[in-house]
Amino acid sequence: HQSDVLGVYRMVDTYNDRPVYKQEGGENYIYYSSASSSWLVGTVVGHQYGWLRNSSTAASSTRWLPDLSSGWEYRPLVRGEDSLSSWQGDDGTLRIESLRDVEKVTELIRDIKNAEE
Repeated sequence: HQSDVLGVYRMVDTYNDRPVYKQEGGENYIYYSSASSSWLVGTVVGHQYGWLRNSSTAASSTRWLPDLSSGWEYRPLVRGEDSLSSWQGDDGTLRIESLRDVEKVTELIRDIKNAEE
């Protein structure tokens, strides 16, 4: 599980003519990489590697992140030969969406993280 990337992200800047979102209380960002034609979740804006990505056909033309409702993949935490290049798209629940009730979502995320400990 990649629970460290869960959370509320707020728009803080722009990069590659698209919004950059910063994780509240964390060190992750969501940004668009023109080099890989994908949206990424990672700790360094502009880096081509991250924990989550969306390199679907729609990703390169999407300027507003909540419009990407599917196509998200995660990088497995298991270290191996292919760990940098193996992306998994088998989690149908993985999504990024705009929120209306931030407090409720923050509580749910805290519960998920506490359950993993």
